[in-house]
Amino acid sequence: MKTQVEEQKERKGFWAGVILFLKGIVIGVANVIPGVSGGTIAVITGVFDRLIEALNTLFKQFKKNLKFLIPIGLGAAIGVVGLSKVMDFCLGKFYVPTNFFFVGLVIGSIPLIFKKTKEAGRIRFYHVVPFLLAMAAVIALAIVNTYVLGGGETVGTALPPMSVGNAFFYFFGGMLGAAAMVIPGISGSLVMVLIGLYDNVIAAISGLMEFSNPDLMIRSIVSIIPMGLGIVFGIFTIAKLTELLMRKCKTATYAGITGLLIGSMAALLISMELPTLTFSFGTVAVSVVTCVAGFFTAFFLGRE
Repeated sequence: MKTQVEEQKERKGFWAGVILFLKGIVIGVANVIPGVSGGTIAVITGVFDRLIEALNTLFKQFKKNLKFLIPIGLGAAIGVVGLSKVMDFCLGKFYVPTNFFFVGLVIGSIPLIFKKTKEAGRIRFYHVVPFLLAMAAVIALAIVNTYVLGGGETVGTALPPMSVGNAFFYFFGGMLGAAAMVIPGISGSLVMVLIGLYDNVIAAISGLMEFSNPDLMIRSIVSIIPMGLGIVFGIFTIAKLTELLMRKCKTATYAGITGLLIGSMAALLISMELPTLTFSFGTVAVSVVTCVAGFFTAFFLGRE
């Protein structure tokens, strides 16, 4: 017979896993939207530090880390494969309110990350350098994506045949995209757009669900494998680099993350091309509501 304390501990562990699973879904959805960073959502939801630690100490504390990584990973996979279509619908039908929800998420996360920056050590005047550089990098990417690449719209979803060259390209793209997914403020999907791989990724993910077309499913799986290997390699590489930066210059690293977050808010507004949009009173009102909802969502998800 289990004691009451053991039962309470099990219930607490179960609900902690459910919350991690839900946070993973949000991270996964963010990773398929160009301009939105999965790393930013990891910071907002309060799992970024723990995620980096778990990746870097995976085999040292294997059981403990798996309890954290499995619900996050499952949620992210469901977010990428399943709920991304829901997000596509929201962006298609309610473009401005949906984007302002993400703006609210970032605004709500700024006090959290600023607090972490102060806790990391004394803030000095030279910490403005990584802050400004990080912010400028994200804004520059948004300008390139919006005004040079035309927003990174997909031009087709045909999955090209696999070759040795494509396999290396998928691996390299997966590695870069994964690194960006971990870094707050940098959109993994935007990196895929910049290197010309976004269409293929979306086509491969969509092909996994085409049960009536076995040939397309097989080609999608074959394409996903090198991407997946690149993603795993990229995630562990950037996690090790982030851990090193946290150990050597923690305050400066958090200053950079703060710059990435604020830059990502500006990047979202740039990518929306607000001057070209026509607003109704209803759109403005709903956008205010979704922005406030995003703010309080960040506040709730960011609680330790």
